[in-house]
Amino acid sequence: MSDGVLSPSELVQRAAHFGVQQLAITDHDTIAALAPARAAVAELQLPLQLITGVELTCRWQNHEIHLVALNFDPQHQGLQQLLTQQQQQRRDRYAAMVARLDYLGLAIIPPAVQQLTMPTRKHLADALVEQGKVSSVEAAFQRYLGAGKLAYIKAEWVSLEQAIAVVKAAGGCSVIAHPHAYQLSNKWLRRLFSEGKAAGLDAIEVATGAQAPGQREALGLMAVELELAASVGSDFHAPLRWRELGKNLCLPPSCVPIWTQWQANN
Repeated sequence: MSDGVLSPSELVQRAAHFGVQQLAITDHDTIAALAPARAAVAELQLPLQLITGVELTCRWQNHEIHLVALNFDPQHQGLQQLLTQQQQQRRDRYAAMVARLDYLGLAIIPPAVQQLTMPTRKHLADALVEQGKVSSVEAAFQRYLGAGKLAYIKAEWVSLEQAIAVVKAAGGCSVIAHPHAYQLSNKWLRRLFSEGKAAGLDAIEVATGAQAPGQREALGLMAVELELAASVGSDFHAPLRWRELGKNLCLPPSCVPIWTQWQANN
């Protein structure tokens, strides 16, 4: 419901096809996919357990960090309020970036904000590609939409500490998503994890579908040293050969999987 290309029904069917047994749909700042995904699992009798999930965009030390929330109460009032706040930030930012692109002479016809469950920079990147302004989505981010680029608009996201507190109040677990995506040194990554843990962080996303050699082992070692659990994530947005649902997600044996926490609680 944010920057993926499959519908919730298509997504759960694909997950079941590839043998995924537990799936958390972690759209950006929205849980709108949960109800239709649950309905599809029930109607099609898929052998798949859905875990509540969302990817919250946060600020930490002037960096944009993504916090995955898992296994929470989707009806929790505090969480609902935070999602509403985050969604308004996204709509305001989307409109401002469209105006900035127009000012730069890159007048495009993007999807109307009312048509999108959750407007993201990816929608603008797709429009730039489709209308011949850039050659690829990657080029759109490198030239215009990435942090510090010509059309980038900074948003006042929730702080990492506040987001962790809301997730915990909703009964969920919080995970730093795709740690190497933030271009932080190992020193700064360790600081991110340490400050996150002090605020109540539960886990690090240790295994992702596409990682450079050695990254998984290094993240696993940090998780063990800091006594944080480990999570896995496909970071799946579209059917692509090198990033598929549930593929290449084995954790180092020394790690404690995040799901053991909520299995014990249940």
